[in-house]
Amino acid sequence: MTSSDEQAVEAAEFMAEMARSLRDGLKYDDKSVQQHIVRHLQFLEKHGHPASGSDFALQTRFFLEDDFHRNMLEGQQTGLAYYLNAAAEALAKSGE
Repeated sequence: MTSSDEQAVEAAEFMAEMARSLRDGLKYDDKSVQQHIVRHLQFLEKHGHPASGSDFALQTRFFLEDDFHRNMLEGQQTGLAYYLNAAAEALAKSGE
């Protein structure tokens, strides 16, 4: 599997897990949700895309403001764009 294939799989699995956490009623700042984001950011860093919790929070804010990205996330699971942003903001505040 090429690096770009691995990254596409990781992105899809990450979003699926975030959607599952939302459906399961896990709070955005639940330890398991926060750890899932940290693992995703570590994966990105290992593949040449360094990203801090603050960087990720900025990206998720963009997802909320951009119609295409917001609709794509909301199409996967209603509330996902907002949940992802709340979780990213909580991670950024924690200093991870």
